[in-house]
Amino acid sequence: MRTVARLRQEPLTAFGLPVLGGAIVPTTGQHWWVDPNAALHTPKYSFGHGRSQDYPLSTLAAALSASQTGDVILIHGNIREEVTQSNLKFDQKIVGVGGQHHPDQPTSSYHPGASAIRPPSSPTATTALVTVRGRGTEFHNIMFDCPVDDAAIDLVRNALSDESEYDSSHAIIENCRFTDGLIGIKNDGGASFVRVGNSRFQRLTESGGAGIKCTSTGVAVPLNWVIGPFNHFHNNASHILSSMSYSTIHDNIFGRFTATLSIDIDDQPSPNQGEYNVITRNHLSGTYGATAYPPGSNNEWGGNFNSLSGGVTAADPV
Repeated sequence: MRTVARLRQEPLTAFGLPVLGGAIVPTTGQHWWVDPNAALHTPKYSFGHGRSQDYPLSTLAAALSASQTGDVILIHGNIREEVTQSNLKFDQKIVGVGGQHHPDQPTSSYHPGASAIRPPSSPTATTALVTVRGRGTEFHNIMFDCPVDDAAIDLVRNALSDESEYDSSHAIIENCRFTDGLIGIKNDGGASFVRVGNSRFQRLTESGGAGIKCTSTGVAVPLNWVIGPFNHFHNNASHILSSMSYSTIHDNIFGRFTATLSIDIDDQPSPNQGEYNVITRNHLSGTYGATAYPPGSNNEWGGNFNSLSGGVTAADPV
């Protein structure tokens, strides 16, 4: 039973469709379903008001428009969009209910399964798949097929205030997969207090690419990030290119990288920006030295494993 505080107006429906002028009625603290392949489901689903799996919305953009602060958006199928979240909606969760495989179909009559967000067939140049502007957004159990010239998730922060402020700080990315493109998670402006855990970053091999990358510290150097545990970075150009301070990178696997840098938390995008970070209990591939792992200022690198250096690191890379 709902408490008085959670009573909200919901769309009146007939045969699964809204009847208030054909428009979706915004609610708060609700669940929204998105499945662009609903018509292929067995039993067949019909597009509708998005308030149940039987009557999902066809696009993530529609769900972001209808949803409010604190809502949960449940996605299934092959989503091929570029969307931007409102800066005035906070604590939203986007959760995949399928697997993290590619949405391949035996034939066009089969539902692809999966929980995939991919570029549209004609992508917009230098545009992220999901641009986040509101605080406290969470992503769980989603496969992101990354753009070749931008990021899957773009965490945006600007220097404005009140209703014009964008601040995607306090985001959580958990149990997601980022594959085949330029950047998995981009920090544009200095979003802080972000946690990334139990996720995979692979084949982000475009020139200048990385699993996590900061492209602007225009508002602030990112603070208080926690990257770990159980992230797997493998076969990327670089793994982390993001200045940050007072942050922790722990209990991750950093495998093969094809560029010169594996992890740089001091000079990205400008020199000498990050400090007082702890990088520990990670497997660091390649040569443990300042070329691949610039130590930066006042950072602690002890307690990582590197097979080429003979075991557990006790000092900063040099």
